[in-house]
Amino acid sequence: PKDESAAAAAEPRAEQSEPFTAEPESRPLRFVGEVFGTYILLESADELVFIDKHAAHERILYEKLRAQQGERYAQQLLSPVTVTMDKDSYSALLAAREQLSRAGFELEDFGGGTLLVRSAPLSFGEQDITDALFEIAAHLQENRRDISTEHDDWLLHNIACRAAVKGGDKSSERELTALAQQLHEHPEIRYCPHGRPVYLSMKKRELEKQFGRIP
Repeated sequence: PKDESAAAAAEPRAEQSEPFTAEPESRPLRFVGEVFGTYILLESADELVFIDKHAAHERILYEKLRAQQGERYAQQLLSPVTVTMDKDSYSALLAAREQLSRAGFELEDFGGGTLLVRSAPLSFGEQDITDALFEIAAHLQENRRDISTEHDDWLLHNIACRAAVKGGDKSSERELTALAQQLHEHPEIRYCPHGRPVYLSMKKRELEKQFGRIP
């Protein structure tokens, strides 16, 4: 995914200016369901809240990865994954092994353009590992300036996006309510790492106006 994190600095629209979780005990939220396999629907006394489950999960994972520098969210692989690529991509990843280690990847040089991946971020399957490394290699080649902090941040964005639940994925009610609860406990989370809103809300009054119940 493209790095659009600068968009996160944009001011939210007026109708979204107050976090829906400002006072959890005074504004209890009830789980209603899931819409289009993507949006968690919650209800309070006077509003409906729609949570983009991918955007919310991605931001929560990103914050955890950033706090732990990926170390606690890496998995040691039972069998190393072999990734073979062209010389430039191979060299770019070898040069960035320290940064990749902070993001949860442990790479070993196998020679001849081949890398052995001995650890990777949690929940990454073999295809996720391969795809992520090719994408990371391309990013490193396109951004050759010494911007290690920016590279680190981009890596964490990339990992969080790939590891997060996707729109359209089948999710249980338990998983959805757990995700909503995590967001409920962190009202400062308003946007995903790419700057998209994590949630939208609609007041009961606005809904009643749309149905002509009130002027």
